[in-house]
Amino acid sequence: MPVLPLSLVNSSTASSEKTYLRMAIGLLVLYVFPYVWLGEGAHLTIHDNLDSDFLYLYLLKITGTAFNFDLNTVIPNAMSGGNFTGIPRSAFRTGLNLEVLSFWLFPPYTAQVLNFTAVHGIGFWGMYLLLKKHILPAHQWAFTRVAIAFLFAVVPCYTVHGASVSGQPLLLFAFLNLLTQTSRWTDWLIIVLFPFYSFFVWAGLFICIALGVIGLISQFRHRMVNWPFLLGLALLSMVYLASEWELIYAFLNQTYVSERVEFDYAQLRSMKILDSLRRSADLFVWPMFNTGAFLTLGIVAVSGLAAWRAFQRHNRRTVWWLVSLLIIAGVFCLIHGFYHYLIVWLGDGSLGMKFRVFQFDRFYFLLPTLWFCLLALSLQQFRANGRWNRLVLAGQLLLMIVANKEWCLNVGKLAGFVTEAQHPSFRAFFAEKQFAQIRDYIHRPQADYRVICLGMHPSVAQFNGFYTLDSYQNNYPLPYKHAFRKIIAAELAKGTRQMRVYYDAYACRVYLYTAELGMNYLFGKTQTESVSHLQIDTDALKALDGEYVVSAVPILNAAQNRLRLEKVFDEPESYWRIWLYRVQ
Repeated sequence: MPVLPLSLVNSSTASSEKTYLRMAIGLLVLYVFPYVWLGEGAHLTIHDNLDSDFLYLYLLKITGTAFNFDLNTVIPNAMSGGNFTGIPRSAFRTGLNLEVLSFWLFPPYTAQVLNFTAVHGIGFWGMYLLLKKHILPAHQWAFTRVAIAFLFAVVPCYTVHGASVSGQPLLLFAFLNLLTQTSRWTDWLIIVLFPFYSFFVWAGLFICIALGVIGLISQFRHRMVNWPFLLGLALLSMVYLASEWELIYAFLNQTYVSERVEFDYAQLRSMKILDSLRRSADLFVWPMFNTGAFLTLGIVAVSGLAAWRAFQRHNRRTVWWLVSLLIIAGVFCLIHGFYHYLIVWLGDGSLGMKFRVFQFDRFYFLLPTLWFCLLALSLQQFRANGRWNRLVLAGQLLLMIVANKEWCLNVGKLAGFVTEAQHPSFRAFFAEKQFAQIRDYIHRPQADYRVICLGMHPSVAQFNGFYTLDSYQNNYPLPYKHAFRKIIAAELAKGTRQMRVYYDAYACRVYLYTAELGMNYLFGKTQTESVSHLQIDTDALKALDGEYVVSAVPILNAAQNRLRLEKVFDEPESYWRIWLYRVQ
């Protein structure tokens, strides 16, 4: 049988790989399509997104503080009233961030879709380059590396974190090029740009630590310092420090006392060893939601089988890599599961406060990249393009589709299976027309009065320019937590222990809690809930200059709380029916 020249084989492989790449890019276009076609009719995740991080980016635009680097600047649109002036600008995302720039340049939904496309596109290209250069370089693995790159690209990580998760393979690709002395100028460009499209608090610190460990291992193995790698790590760290200097400076110098100093992990988390192990195991099987949650059991099973095959072939190096990556994933999960023991042990000293305010357990942000690198290494132990590999990749694709809850909901909206009442769209959630009616009805400059929300996220009012006493903030001055608590003290006393602990030991959600509504903040107009026994401290509310209650449910005993119903607002496109009460 004639043997084809190597050049023809390589040409054919390159042509096939280009076809695979075109197919993957086409699938990514389909992945983005529902958000483009539906426009503001698309559903976006509310938890830790529309209720907070997304809103923070938009607040920087509407307050004109996106590129304000003055540490004395405050944002008055939330938590201002009485003696309180608002939230320090340094508690928000740095102006030297590409997401902040995108929200400043474009309307908020457009910025979201652009970032969504960029985040997942970077994930695909970065993982593809990493696999092709350093993990699956042989030509026969063309389909597998493109498929894994696509699977990684659709990890449902939070867009508001930029490339904190999805950009890790691209950054690792650049650093491995430095480590193997095969770098180009583009690798240095990747290192310089990465901090401007990621977040130091969520992932940056832990990426730097992980890269430092890789550098130390390399130095130990080769008994020499890899100066390009060391310089790259120093450059990455310095650019992070420069790009997020306000937040880091505020943390180190405590420019204000944050509510985070009162985080009580002994109440927030169980101190039982078994519960901590269960928490770690849950994270191992199903990574944290904001990093991109997906079931990992398939990858664990394949890696275990691959390790066994490598062991039978006496391939100790591969066994070491597979087992080590599984152990590292386990360690990351255990750090998260047992981190609160360290904080409780450190107590209220200076070091304990630092570990309480800054969550040093977020190594789990590295897990999605680790899991898919492990999948690639595992599939190497089986025949390239074989039935087993394709079956594993197909199975993982199904798992990723299931994991993409937001995307599936939008496909359901396209097909007409998902209604606004079930899952509100961006347009329905923020209800701009309805809140414009409320603004016009009050007919005063929004900066001149304060509102508080009931039965809904205050981010809705904030998005529409209202100044709210309640808010979801990860970092704000501690005295405000205590002042606001006076308003809801009676309701917290009537409510569940979980509600009291959530406020007293956490209090990132400074909301108008009620015993009747519990910890539900999403009461749409198709629901029939009401509040019959509201008990708030109206004097404390007035002390913070609260003048209006924007409620998603009717308050049947409003008069007993010195509240007067002004008007009920209903609007066809809105998810809400709003009862507007005036504080007497």
